Amino acid sequence: MSRAQASRSHEERSAARLKWINVPPGMTPAMADEFMRRLNAGSTLSKLTSGRLEPAFVSRQRFLKHCELHPEWAVEAKRLIKANEEAAAHIRATVTWRFAIQRSADKRRTAERCKNGHIRTLENTFYEQHLGYLVRRCKDCIKIRRQLLMPTPVQVRATIASLQEGGTLSAEPSHVQQSMRNFMRANPRLGNRLRAISEKNASVHRSAAQRARRRFAASALTQNNGEDAYEAVCRATAHLPDEDRRDVMSRMFLAIAEGCLTLSEARSRVWEFLKDHRRRPRVYGEARFSLDSPVGADCDMTWLDTKTDADRLWAP
Repeated sequence: MSRAQASRSHEERSAARLKWINVPPGMTPAMADEFMRRLNAGSTLSKLTSGRLEPAFVSRQRFLKHCELHPEWAVEAKRLIKANEEAAAHIRATVTWRFAIQRSADKRRTAERCKNGHIRTLENTFYEQHLGYLVRRCKDCIKIRRQLLMPTPVQVRATIASLQEGGTLSAEPSHVQQSMRNFMRANPRLGNRLRAISEKNASVHRSAAQRARRRFAASALTQNNGEDAYEAVCRATAHLPDEDRRDVMSRMFLAIAEGCLTLSEARSRVWEFLKDHRRRPRVYGEARFSLDSPVGADCDMTWLDTKTDADRLWAP
């Protein structure tokens, strides 16, 4: 370096030092007003003094010096700085949280395997909404989770109480059914007893449903407005005495309605209904009586004599 160049660089450094020394402390009134305007607009102290995202308006040392020289201005500036920093922190946390959820959802949505290693296919994959996002779920994972699910003691007691009252295992909710199956596999002896009780109750329910279906009249009684059945029963009971004929006819009509008697069998089976009418026991209290039995020990009247036309199943 020549002597002239060295002298010129020395003069430049001296001028820079003199310029820094002549700079007034703090900020000028115009700079202070612009600084306050930017704070009111929502800018933070780091944006105005750091110079990372945009050129710094003033240095932090100059800002602090201005606060020392103007305490009233500093109070208002620090209040705005604190409010702007809190708002910016809330925005950063919200945006970061939403971006994290979005990235996690996108990663799970595009993954070829679930978190447990099951290959995702159309058969074992379904979608559901989670926090406003569409997320894939694995059916294999759900099946494994259900197989390991065990009922709580309250659920076990409630299921046993339901079985004792006539319920069945299939009548329980789906999630309780799965957990109870797991419980019965883990406790085979108790499981066999519960399964036997459930099957017995189911058999009772089926029998009751079958009896309820029989309450509807058979087609043999309703066809041709009932004239065919009435004619068949009248021909079958034409030879019976008048005091027995109406009751036997009522029993035969009831059997036809229940599907226990066909019209073609009416003539051949009339003796069954006559015998049942005459000898069928009736229960009154704890004793068994027949319609032919006397009403009292010292009375010649029978129970059949007490019956009127209003008691008959089929009006004359």
